[in-house]
Amino acid sequence: MADPLQEFVPARQRGVILHAGLLLLFTAASAGFLLLALAQELRGFFILYLVGCVGAFLPIPLLLYRLFSLLRAKYVIDREGLHIQWGLRTEDIPMQEIEWLRPADEMPYEIPLPRYSVQGSIIGVQYSEELGKLEFVASDSSSLVLIACKTKVLVISPADLKGFQRTFNRFIEMGSIAPIQPHSANVELLLTGILKDKYARSFTLGAMVLSIGLLLAVSFIIPVRDTITLGFNPAAEAIESSPSDRLLLLPLFSLLMLFLDAAAGAYFFRKEGFRTASYFIFASSLILPLSFLLLIFFFVL
Repeated sequence: MADPLQEFVPARQRGVILHAGLLLLFTAASAGFLLLALAQELRGFFILYLVGCVGAFLPIPLLLYRLFSLLRAKYVIDREGLHIQWGLRTEDIPMQEIEWLRPADEMPYEIPLPRYSVQGSIIGVQYSEELGKLEFVASDSSSLVLIACKTKVLVISPADLKGFQRTFNRFIEMGSIAPIQPHSANVELLLTGILKDKYARSFTLGAMVLSIGLLLAVSFIIPVRDTITLGFNPAAEAIESSPSDRLLLLPLFSLLMLFLDAAAGAYFFRKEGFRTASYFIFASSLILPLSFLLLIFFFVL
């Protein structure tokens, strides 16, 4: 009978509270700036609040990804090896590749953390004079565990530190029967794969070019038009004119949807059997900027 997998999760509570709180704060700030921008009649204040909206939005994708990564993170161990999942990163380490395991607080020297580490997201590479390259896939600096492999040292943080140590030692004593193959996949490799795929690359770059073209078109129209009319009401009458600087919202929404489509497409791109679905999602990013360009052509120019 095969020995069952033992699954451990990282410490999550403080990281989830921190990232969820920051996410709500920046989302509220971005939405507030957008509402203030839409309420302005003076062009200068509209653009100023719109810049504030974009600035407050910029950290949101990173916070979302970090929160998503933390919530689905896990360390799985069996007699054949260690399996790590953290967001879009996966790592499989054969048991025979692991040389030793030790909690960080038992080390005779300090373990340096990666730059910009916060609770819930201690991710990245750091170098130690004593150990060399350290790869962090952890959430809590108080429960770090070092796993020395032949080519690097991994640093993780299971919430049940003692239980993880006991399970690891038990599987080490049992020995490996069918060694797994080492495997590593991360965001960098995913982006490289997308750029090498002609369909994913073409759809994404096409949407980016259309969005940039939309921004250029808007930047030429605003200085020469004080007001614009975008469409008709149900009575086939032109709707009330708006200040032309409102056109800046079009490339803003276009770039936002491009980001969302690219993120969703990348998620399905890495899944076996969902490659075609990812192509449809990447292709859908062309719809909004193309629609906005047609809108400008028919109603503004």
